[in-house]
Amino acid sequence: MQSVTKKVGNEGFTLVELMVAAFILSIAIIGILLGYVKCLDLNEMSRNSTIAVAATKSQMEQIKNTAFNQIFANFDDATFTSAGINGIGVTYVDNTNPTLLQITVSFCWQQKNGQVIGEDSNLDGNLDVGEDTNGNGIVDSPVQIVTNMFGG
Repeated sequence: MQSVTKKVGNEGFTLVELMVAAFILSIAIIGILLGYVKCLDLNEMSRNSTIAVAATKSQMEQIKNTAFNQIFANFDDATFTSAGINGIGVTYVDNTNPTLLQITVSFCWQQKNGQVIGEDSNLDGNLDVGEDTNGNGIVDSPVQIVTNMFGG
């Protein structure tokens, strides 16, 4: 009769296997955390964009409710702000054609991480040296309304 002997071996993981598993786990956790931080940044960008759009629309409504012959005097190069956001809006009125005004309303703001959205990098409502990246002479922003008003 043959005897069956059971070999008792070392069971479990080696130190190298544990280190590799810990490394892979740490890479996965770092990726998840970076994704979470990016989502927080995008959430803030969305919130600030919504506030900036509302402020820009409000400024445009004020212009629409102003007598046509007073629009240039009251709103050309005028700045405005909005509660809940660190930013400034600028209104430009082009009266080259006195019966057809081109009105541009832009809003620039600063995110919590310091990033400024729009060309007005110091948020003073004026174009300073180096801010007008496209050379059109006005502060541009992702939140901008351009319209024409006829007053003939």
